[in-house]
Amino acid sequence: MHAKWDQVSIEPPPAPADGARAIAEAFDAFVREQRRPLLHFLRSRTPTEQDAEDVLQESLARLLRYRDSEAPAGWKPLLYRIAANVAHDQRRAATSRHSGDHVTLDDLELATDDRSPEQRADCDQQLARLSEAIMALPPKCQRVYLLKRVYGFSRTQIAERCGISVKMVEKHITTAMALLKQKVGDSFPDTF
Repeated sequence: MHAKWDQVSIEPPPAPADGARAIAEAFDAFVREQRRPLLHFLRSRTPTEQDAEDVLQESLARLLRYRDSEAPAGWKPLLYRIAANVAHDQRRAATSRHSGDHVTLDDLELATDDRSPEQRADCDQQLARLSEAIMALPPKCQRVYLLKRVYGFSRTQIAERCGISVKMVEKHITTAMALLKQKVGDSFPDTF
């Protein structure tokens, strides 16, 4: 049993009439002729070469809509009007997105984590132990330690903030470091 679709033949679409073919060929020739001058026109209206290429492509795509309805003599002014509008729209959109504030990462070396899963797990465990040890510090000692190590306050700033002397700040820091070393060991020498 053959399905209904087995008998359907796929034929190419009918060839365009001679007039339509002539317009299509004239349009293709026009696009080839105008590509370089239009790109030159757009370079002064866009921030980068890539933006000029993008505007060029968008402009040609929009002009294609008018190929059959506009006389060939009107293609050039229409194309340049479209290109100017597309470039303006692109600039306005870039301004609203603050695209000038974006930083390209193409030339930057990004940090990679070359540690093995076991090393990462070990580090996570050490951080958990350190966090637990900090939470176990006496409250005043913990506050002074966090203000110094996490927030980067100076001893004088900590003393003013906590209402204690600089000498007392130093004592709390020394006590905190000793207690942390006891609980965590020397695995985080830079952290202390």
